[in-house]
Amino acid sequence: MSLPHRLLLPPVLTPEDLASRWELLAEDGDITPDRGYGTDLLAQVFDADGVQGAPLILIEDVPDLPEVPFTDNLAAMAAMVLAEETAGIGSVAFALSPATPRDIRAADLQWATALTQACDRAEVRVLGLHLLGRAATRVV
Repeated sequence: MSLPHRLLLPPVLTPEDLASRWELLAEDGDITPDRGYGTDLLAQVFDADGVQGAPLILIEDVPDLPEVPFTDNLAAMAAMVLAEETAGIGSVAFALSPATPRDIRAADLQWATALTQACDRAEVRVLGLHLLGRAATRVV
């Protein structure tokens, strides 16, 4: 989704707004992989008014369980982008996009906890973490 289109979208201020945004991106085919393995992790920054910022970050085929160095590096990267784009007052949102639709697993909850803790350490506000599916998007 190109920048002009993002500017025309309604702001994302709540987890429900975020779920709707992820579903819109999935419908457009921007974030639903056409492959049969692994889980992708997506990160998106938003300014204080809920306007979508820098391009979506896609990390393909993440490990089943989060690792502290990885989550800390991702939080640090989000902090840098937010500092540049929003003077540090925006937020970041995450989504796990499995290759095949599935229910929320214990590992997804571990990802949510690890990303939230890493962002807390980096002083980055997390808007939410969702599990993406072809039929539905779920808050983790």
